[in-house]
Amino acid sequence: MAGLYYGLGVLVLIAIVSLYFLAKTKKLNINIDLMVKVLAYVLMVVFFFRYMWANNAIQDMFELQSSASDSKLFNAVALILNWFMYAVILIMCMYPFFKKIKGIEVLVKYFALPFGIIAFGFYFLLGRAIAGPTAFVRFDTRVLLMAFEFGIILGSGFIIFMENGKFKSSKKSLKLLWFIPLALLSVMPFYTIQGLFGYDNSTIKIKGMTLPHRTMLYFAFIIPFALFFLLRKKEKPLIKFSLLFVSLGVLLSFSFGHRFASFLDVSGWPIHLCNTALYIIPLCIIFKWDKVFYFTYFINVLGAFLAMAMPNFADTTNLLSTRCIEFFTSHYIAFFMPLLIVALRLYDRPKLREFKYSMVGFAIYFLVVLICNAWFSNYGTVDYFFVNSDFIADKLGLWAENLRLNVWTFKISGLTFTYYPLYQFLFFVVYVILGLAVWFLYEAAYSFADTIEDIVKRKQKIKLDQIALEVALNGRGKDEPMNSEGENKIILRNFSKRYGKSSVYAVKDANMEINGGEIFGFLGHNGAGKSTIIKSIVGIQPITSGSIEVCGYDVDKQPVMAKKQIGYVPDHYALYEKLTGREYINYIADLYDVSKNERDARIDKFVKLFELQTAFDNQIKTYSHGMKQKIAIMSALVHNPRVWILDEPLTGLDPNSIFQVKECMREHAKAGNIVFFSSHLIDIVEQLCDKIAIIKKGNILVTKSVKDIEKDTTLEKFYLKMTNMEIEVNKVESDNKEDKNEKETSIKKVKSKKVKG
Repeated sequence: MAGLYYGLGVLVLIAIVSLYFLAKTKKLNINIDLMVKVLAYVLMVVFFFRYMWANNAIQDMFELQSSASDSKLFNAVALILNWFMYAVILIMCMYPFFKKIKGIEVLVKYFALPFGIIAFGFYFLLGRAIAGPTAFVRFDTRVLLMAFEFGIILGSGFIIFMENGKFKSSKKSLKLLWFIPLALLSVMPFYTIQGLFGYDNSTIKIKGMTLPHRTMLYFAFIIPFALFFLLRKKEKPLIKFSLLFVSLGVLLSFSFGHRFASFLDVSGWPIHLCNTALYIIPLCIIFKWDKVFYFTYFINVLGAFLAMAMPNFADTTNLLSTRCIEFFTSHYIAFFMPLLIVALRLYDRPKLREFKYSMVGFAIYFLVVLICNAWFSNYGTVDYFFVNSDFIADKLGLWAENLRLNVWTFKISGLTFTYYPLYQFLFFVVYVILGLAVWFLYEAAYSFADTIEDIVKRKQKIKLDQIALEVALNGRGKDEPMNSEGENKIILRNFSKRYGKSSVYAVKDANMEINGGEIFGFLGHNGAGKSTIIKSIVGIQPITSGSIEVCGYDVDKQPVMAKKQIGYVPDHYALYEKLTGREYINYIADLYDVSKNERDARIDKFVKLFELQTAFDNQIKTYSHGMKQKIAIMSALVHNPRVWILDEPLTGLDPNSIFQVKECMREHAKAGNIVFFSSHLIDIVEQLCDKIAIIKKGNILVTKSVKDIEKDTTLEKFYLKMTNMEIEVNKVESDNKEDKNEKETSIKKVKSKKVKG
């Protein structure tokens, strides 16, 4: 029989290679890529039936279900060959669907094909590992199917080898060989450790949060972090390939206990919550089933963690036993794989809608489990999701056990159906509440992850900015401006800003230039983008794209030097109100290294100007709104900045103070400095400004001299025209005229009646 099997494998190989050469020589019109993909499908079907047919002989032996019939060396070699072949088969099945990943062919050229050749040479060992000592004595379907597998693996591997440069591979492609250890760990049979190192009869308490139990739980968190850092910088197709391979590999090992025969016994069906995750996860990666995925994301993750915290096996067990490794490995995947899929952005972070879908899915699953538990209990012992027994109730105490005293039993066609309505209803409700708690936990985790990601990105950006700064300065000191020609200007170049991950820009491609000696007004509706631009100029918020220069200093790359040029009066002052006015101004002066003589002179000047003599040494919290605004203005001017920026500065000031602030602005601009302010008060802008800019919906519509505007119209009408409000104004004026005409007509009628009388 051995000759027959070997011959069949060689025959399949020759047929595939012949078809390949006929296609290459154009004697047959065959698409080679399609041919490799069809071979992958055939390999999947053949392997599926061979694998699911029955337990392997070596599996039964290592799980202590049969006695060893060969030497330890034979068994160890057979186990390793069998184990490695699972990785080879998965790679060959998946390759055609991920062949666009750069370098993925090296997994076939340097692992799958060479090891396939070696394994074919040891076919007699693998056959005995599957069917036992009689594998080559009498006909065995599984050994025959394995011959087809070898022929397809070697044939497909040969085609991939020939189509991808034979022995030539770039260094970048060879780096992908890191995947092989991950592949082997993923498909490792649960009985491997027990098979290679023997079975130790000593038992360890693996429940009740003992050290061994906690150690197994630690791995549930260590493994996903390791995988995340391994994959986070990889291309998305490679991430998908890796996660799918791991999921399928663990499902393969899990299926050792769920062959075709096991499905004939309904009490053995794998419909426990965590079992379903093993099937759902790879399907969701392949087919992008959003709603099904978020079910496993919210429900299975929680269920898997609770199962690991309360394992349902004996209080003491062997830590390296097949049962223990199977339990924790399969629950690891159900626990961390959905989290990893979202963390690596194969699926979007869920919103409330997805959470609702998951709860609906859980309700359907729970109902199915209730029916199956009651129905299948007639044929054997079943306890899907632990709602049919007191497994959970026993851990909660007597009160939970008492809930199970409420029993509902009835018969249908001779079958007995038993339910615990109160207990099972509360079980469902509590699990939904826990699911909601998980939702909030996820949100907190996302927030933390975003913060860490933002910190990392900022650090990277700082390093890049430092390099760019050094190049731009070309040997000049770091305190010198990058753009020496813009030393007395504010320049915005294609500046854009959007908040968070929003696709909507608050400001888009803004270009503007303000010169020294100018008072520059900034006009726009509420939410138009005025404050966004101002806050980006002063460095309160980062720039999304483009650049901003203040007196030649790049705001992004030279933030400290740019801020030193600026005095800023925000639209909402933020003062240390437990300090006195004098203490606060001195504190700001210290930040800008203002000498004592200079600060004292300026403080005296502004205290008198704003009439704060009697209140300046009182705590700021005792000040009125207008007085606090004056302190904010003083703090912006105490270091005599080259750029004075004000965002709605006159709000809350009395007429005298408004006049004084306006005089300060004129005086500051006259000294050659820049005064840049936003305001809703168009008449004040018209009185003060040399130039204005109008912004609408994040776009700067126009930048123009006030004198040029006033040659044709008033600033108010120009503003209304630019912002498309002229129609509304004309309508209001028309309505007012109509009202006036109606009143005049009424008065004339009254007068006419009086004359007639």
